[in-house]
Parts: sequence; structure tokens; C-alpha cells
Amino acid sequence: MFKPKNGYFSKIECPSLKQNIVCDVVNCIFKHPESKKRSLGQEEELQNATKRAKVENESSLLLPKSVAISKISRQSRTVAARKLAKFFKDVKHLANSNKVAIDAEYSICIESKSEEEYQDRLNKIINGLNAKNSDVKGDPRFILPRDIVNGNPAPIQERKKYIQSIVDVYREVTPGLKTPILQATEDEFKIASDSTKNTYAQTVKRFVYDLKRNPEKNKKSTQIDEKELLSRLRELIISKEKLARFGYIVDVPSFPTAISDLDDTRPCKRCGKEFKLADQLKPTRCLYHSGRNRKKDNFVRAWTCCGGIVGDCDECSVSEHHVYQWSTPEELHDAIPFTHTNDLPTNKRSFAALGLDCEMGYTTLGFELLRTTAVDFVTGEEVIDILVKPKGEVIDLNTKWSGVAEIKDEAVSFEDHLVMLNEVMDRNTILVGHGLENDLNAMRIIHNNIVDTAILYPKYKTSPSMRFSLQYLCFTFLGRTIQTGEHDSGEDSLGAIDVVKYFLNKEVR
Repeated sequence: MFKPKNGYFSKIECPSLKQNIVCDVVNCIFKHPESKKRSLGQEEELQNATKRAKVENESSLLLPKSVAISKISRQSRTVAARKLAKFFKDVKHLANSNKVAIDAEYSICIESKSEEEYQDRLNKIINGLNAKNSDVKGDPRFILPRDIVNGNPAPIQERKKYIQSIVDVYREVTPGLKTPILQATEDEFKIASDSTKNTYAQTVKRFVYDLKRNPEKNKKSTQIDEKELLSRLRELIISKEKLARFGYIVDVPSFPTAISDLDDTRPCKRCGKEFKLADQLKPTRCLYHSGRNRKKDNFVRAWTCCGGIVGDCDECSVSEHHVYQWSTPEELHDAIPFTHTNDLPTNKRSFAALGLDCEMGYTTLGFELLRTTAVDFVTGEEVIDILVKPKGEVIDLNTKWSGVAEIKDEAVSFEDHLVMLNEVMDRNTILVGHGLENDLNAMRIIHNNIVDTAILYPKYKTSPSMRFSLQYLCFTFLGRTIQTGEHDSGEDSLGAIDVVKYFLNKEVR
């Protein structure tokens, strides 16, 4: 408040004090006893104390607690937590509604054996229904799409139109269904949750088409449990003969060829020019394209790195050194020997299945391992993430593709890396990945139990000369965009796992 220059009001007792009410005005212009004055510093201290109390009692982010194995999707759990928080705030008038909601949702999740039971328990809290009444749901009068936490893939009106299409099909093919709107809304919500703006319309149209052709296929079913999931995964293991056709090394080379006996010149993996291995560390000028050439139309191919037309543009990248890769199993084995996992001891702590991805870079010993990441197939949790110190002298860490910018002090030796790997896997572990032949070659491991998404998917469309990228598979079937920047081995491991789970779950619907 502004005080008049003559101090007139400072001689008049504060009206609040006259009424025995605490005065909350900072530096009040009326008369106060010294003991009851409130300064700006005290005001700030009081506000800070209030803020601290609020932070201690409230969670600002509504993120459900992590559960190792859950049949409820993260999307559904986040939506449920928000509903509970709104209920506790608006109805119960709790100051720490977010924290209570997160704890309540976690309890519901770990106690529920199915998504139906999960929703029933949730409704019991929010709507005050008893267990018997919660099993009975009436069909809503109007179509209202459920909100998507990460943003709707289409306008609400468009989503309502597609829900109506699903409702019409349900009424036609399953006239006995009492809640077609509720079922259609739930089906559309699952599609919208896993789709992007580019894939939503196509996915929901495909669902409507499949529902018309085979309504039994799209009836609600329970998700695969862990035991069945691993059992079905084992059925996908690729035979040794097929792995060999797709370029895998399936046996330890018997007759290694000494590198010293090989020609001392190699073609550069980037520019294609021949160079002497002895001169690799000498600075030179290597001009090349860092991307791949892709078909642009029927008669033209273009580089993905610069967009230039193949055969009609200059190289867009330059390096001071040529690089190379060993071209035969014998050369790889002679540089760094292979190990078959059948020769390694079994380990009770080994995981049943792991998603695997490696990152490599160029050294004087070819294309060497720099990083290995393994993810548990069942939970999606990271098991190991190891930085490896290459044996040869580093030429190029291939950072654009590997994501490794430097060899840090904590990097382990190649041999220690194998020991650490054997602590989480053995001959019985199923390895899941995309183009795993390159990763296994870099690790110098030969393994029998392989599930490779580059070989399996899309079904009946792959061959040794025709394979689809992991980026394509994740976008097409999961609606997920990956590899937008530097490669992340953890992201790639999880991407391959989720592609496999997508097809396994699709088979049991």
C-alpha cells in the first residue's frame, strides 16, 4: 500500500485489529503494534513455506508407478490416474489428489488380473458402485471418444464418425451385443492410442473391414500371459539353414586365414577406392555419400543424405581416412575369434529372452563393437548397456549412426564385455533384434535361438535380397517413429521387441 506523506492513517488503529481479525496486508498503512506487524520478508517466507508444503504433499506429474508385468497398457493407466485425481479433488476435496490417485491406481493395477477387472475396480471407486453393479454397464446414448493423453490422432468429429462405423458393423454382425457403442468406443480408443495422424485412418478402416469379414476374430480376448508369450516366441525361432541363407555365420570358421597372408589393399567401404591397410592412418581425402540410394521413380534413384540423383551429383561428405570391413567369416575370425554360446556355461540368472542391439565404429581392425544394449523381452526393462573399448585404433566412431561420440573411461575390454553378457544370457536365451547378423558378427558370437524381425516381417514379403527397415516396421505396425537422430541401441532393441509382440498379440485376437 502507498502511505500518504503526512502519515495520517498511521495514527488510526487498523480496522482488522478492532474486529479481532488478523491483518493480512503487507506493510499496512494503518496503526499496528510492533509485535503484530507483517513485513514483506515474512510474507515471502510464508509463501515459500506454503509452496514447500504443497510440493511435499502433492505430485505435480500424473505418471503411474512402474509395474514389472502388467496386462494394462500405460495409456489406459495414465487415463485412469487422471480420472481418479479429478475424483479425489472435486468430490473428496483432497489437497494431495494427484499423489493419492497415483497410489490408488497402482493398487488397482497390481490387484487386477485382467483389464475388465481393472476397469470395474476403477468404476467402483469413481462411481461408488458395488462389485455386483459394476459388472453391468449400460450403453451410452451418445458417442463420445475417449481422450488420448499424448494428443488425438484425428479431430473429435472424425473419430466419432469412425466409432459410428464400428457401431453399425457390430449391430449388423452381432445383433445380440447389448453395448455396441461402449464396445466401439473402446475399440477405437485402443486404435487411436497406438496410432499417429498418418496411420490412424488406415488402421481404423482396416479394423472395420476385418470386423465385417470375421467378427469372431475381433471379439475381446485376454492378453497373452508371460508363459504363453515366451512359448509363442520360441515357435518363431529361425532355423539354422534359414539363418545361413540370410547371411548369418552359423558355425565357428574352421580354417582361419591369417590376415598377413591377405592382399594388403582393401576397397574403402565409403568411396570404393582401393587403399593400403598400412597407410590407413595417413590423412587423405575420402569423398562419399553418407546415406543410401533409394528408388525415386521408375528410372531414377536418389541419395537419402543430400537428395542428389545417383550418377548425376557430387559426393556430399568428406573424411580424412578410408575405412574397411572384413568380407569373409575367416577374416573376421582371424582378427577377433568367434565364440559359440553352446560352449559357454549355462546360467540360472539368464533371461529367457532379450532384445539386443549393438553399435559399431571403424578402427584399424575393421568394423568393431562399441556398445551393446540388452532389454528384457517380457518387461521392456533395460538389462545391460555396455560401452566397449575397441581393440584397434579408432578411425571413425560413426557417430551419426552409432550414437557413440567418444570412448569413455568406463568402457570395458572386449573380453570383459563377453563375461558381462554371459551373466544375463546363455545358450537357451532367445535373442530378438533386427538384422542381428551384424550385431552377432561384431560381438563375435554364434547363437542358435534367433528371432530376427528383418527376416520374419512383414510375413511372406522378405528374402535375402529384400528386407524392410526397423524404422518402417515400427511406423507401419506400431505407429511409432524411431531413429530420427543418432541411433539409440536401447530404442532399437525395444522397437524390435514391440514389433514381435504386436504380431504375437494379433494372432490370438
